[in-house]
Order: sequence, then C-alpha cells, then structure tokens
Amino acid sequence: MHPFQISAEDFNPKVLFQYKSHVKPRPISHSHDFLSTHYVVSGHCMFEVDGKEYLVKKDDVIIINPGVSHHSIPIEGTDCVIFYLGIDELYIKGYPKNFIPINSTIISIRKYIHELYNCYHNIVSVQEKKETLWALMAKELSLQFLVILLKELSPQATNNLSDYFHLETYDKATIAQTITNYFHENYMKKISIEEIAKSTYLSTTYITKIYKEITGDTPINYLINLRMEKAREILSEGHFSIQTVAKRVGYDDPYYFSKLFKKKFGYSPSTFKSQAREMAASSKA
Repeated sequence: MHPFQISAEDFNPKVLFQYKSHVKPRPISHSHDFLSTHYVVSGHCMFEVDGKEYLVKKDDVIIINPGVSHHSIPIEGTDCVIFYLGIDELYIKGYPKNFIPINSTIISIRKYIHELYNCYHNIVSVQEKKETLWALMAKELSLQFLVILLKELSPQATNNLSDYFHLETYDKATIAQTITNYFHENYMKKISIEEIAKSTYLSTTYITKIYKEITGDTPINYLINLRMEKAREILSEGHFSIQTVAKRVGYDDPYYFSKLFKKKFGYSPSTFKSQAREMAASSKA
C-alpha cells in the first residue's frame, strides 16, 4: 500500500484533460464532480477558492476537489501560465471518489519540484510533437504527474537510496538497468556513484566496469549526456535562465554546467537559448 492507501491494482484513474494555458479573466466561479489540479508553470496570479482569494506563484499547485467552487483572477501587467489536469475515477481508501485529503488548497511543491516540472515538460513536448501514439504517451505521463503529486503530499515520502537499490538479483543487466532507471528519475538531484555503490554493496570500480560493458558508456558519462539532453529541452522554451536550467538538471554551478553543455553540443547554453527564441519568434511572425 502507498501512504494514501492506494493499491497498484486499484489505481486506474481516467485522464479527462491535460493542457497549459495563460490565465484569463473568469469572474464566475464554477465547480466539478472530478478532481482538478492547476500547476503554476510561470508567473503569478490570484485564485478564488470557496470565496477566499489566494496569491499563487510558480511551482504552486492548486488542488480542486469535487464540489469546490473556484476561478482564476489575472493580475494586471503580469502573465501566468498554468498546466491543467483533470482526473476522474480516483479512489483513495477512506475518502470520497476523486478526493485528495489536503490541509491547504494551495500546495507549494518542495520535495519533488524538479520531477513535477520535468513531467509537465514531457507532457507538453509530446502534445506539441504529436508523434505516433502521442495521446497514449500524454495519458501515461499525466498519470505519472498525478503520482508525483501524491508523493509530494505524502508524509511518508522517502528518498532512501538503499530502498531503491534493493536488488533481488545481481546479474549485470539488472544492475545496469536499475542504475539507468535511477538516473532518469533523479537526474535533477545530486547523484553520487560512490553512494550508489555503497547501497548495492558493490565497489565503484565494479559498477563502472559492468555498466560500461552493458551500455557502452560509464555511469557518469551516461548521466552527463542525459542531463545535457534534458537541459537542451528546457532551454528550447527560451524563458529560463541558465542558472535555473542548471539546477533543474542537477548542477548548482552554472559555469560548470555551461562548460559541459558546450563540450557536448559545440555551442554554449546562452547561444542555444538565443537561437530557440529567434526560431520561436519567426514561427509566430
């Protein structure tokens, strides 16, 4: 069981919608019989929930349970972008259908801030590209977004590395795949190959050797390449600072990040960001 007592067998929510939009005036409050989550991607605005007004900002999530009246209120001179996700058929033991138990309507994301943003980014990217089975991929990612949000709200959430690497078998392929999975789920955090080695009771040298044998690359090089690819995706949006992008892919030092980025792609993050802005501007012209 998960902290909210949701079994994997019973977890089969229906995704009603998922989209991002700029906040527009909507003076009339409304409510739904489904769960609605509003994730503030950028900017800030006011939100009225059950007659009370709240200032919401980037990385806040407004959770609207069924029957709760609400509407957004733009702030003059500012722009606010929100990612909307509608969910039906969500069942948490001990609570009504589509209801998430919360102490506050406005949740400031802290523990899983990068994971939630990256999941949102992947959803929007899939929707824009519209490749084969894109709708199915968007649905799968939307459910992942919901799970990350539930993890954020869970008081029992843990980042115990030894729990993650509690391997049932020590064959080389399993070790390599588990490490790769961990990289993809946690590349935005500080990752230590030494700590991974300790949690598996294997040496750093041995882990590096078998990982390269299976994947053709060392763990650290794979992680760097993964982070650079993710960074380029974020930079392509054109409105995040280099420092922000660096932190979103696990680097506190933007200069070191820029050095790795240029080594990988042959141009600096700022150059790529400028090119992305120019392309976006020309496509709107």
